Amino acid sequence: MKTGTLARWKRLALAMNTVERHRLRPACGFTLVELLTVIALIAVLASLLLTAVGAARKKSRLVTCTSNLHQFTLALNLYLEDSGGQRPTLSDLVTSRNLASPSTLICPEDKTGDWGEWVLWNGFISIPPTNGPQPVNYSYLLHPLSWSEAEWKLLVHSGSRAGVAACQLHGLGNQATPNVLNYSGLLLRAQLDGSVLQRQFFWTPLTAPPPGSTMPTGVGDDPEAAFYPLQIYYDDPANWQGFQ
Repeated sequence: MKTGTLARWKRLALAMNTVERHRLRPACGFTLVELLTVIALIAVLASLLLTAVGAARKKSRLVTCTSNLHQFTLALNLYLEDSGGQRPTLSDLVTSRNLASPSTLICPEDKTGDWGEWVLWNGFISIPPTNGPQPVNYSYLLHPLSWSEAEWKLLVHSGSRAGVAACQLHGLGNQATPNVLNYSGLLLRAQLDGSVLQRQFFWTPLTAPPPGSTMPTGVGDDPEAAFYPLQIYYDDPANWQGFQ
């Protein structure tokens, strides 16, 4: 009896030991295929997230630039009203305090910090005297401010058909060389009435004005390229009155 009881206790202890070993055995991990699948899914989600963040930042820069151009036209109109229609220089706008801050002249896409002036002078910017007025950095294409009085009056007479400032830095191009012809695609254009338009803009060949006609300048010293800025500010530059 004692021997049988001892044998049963041994079998019971062995069974309990077996159960305990199974209970303490660690759970099986991921297989290699499952692990690679999870990693691939994480990579795809991260890529989608980065794309969405990049698009949101680009949209934010576009909105900021649009606001800047609107502020510029408001400042310009205030100055024109106060001066009886006399066109200001960019420095006049800043010193008159009609422009809230010079920082509104910088597009968030501008890596040079002075793209507008660089393309106006084809990369050459003279150094002002130390005791003279300091230059105003700006990103926007403001060629009309340097046009002749006759050309400026033509632009004003064109009304809502023509713009006074533009940003090309949201389009396709590069800032490696300071040339207004470097960019095409999306163009933001500020009208004299304060509105800011978006245009899909691509350069097209233009016929030069007749001999003796004045031309808007602003693309270096190339006389053939000097006529090109009209395309930026006017939807149909070939038909602009005075340049037939």
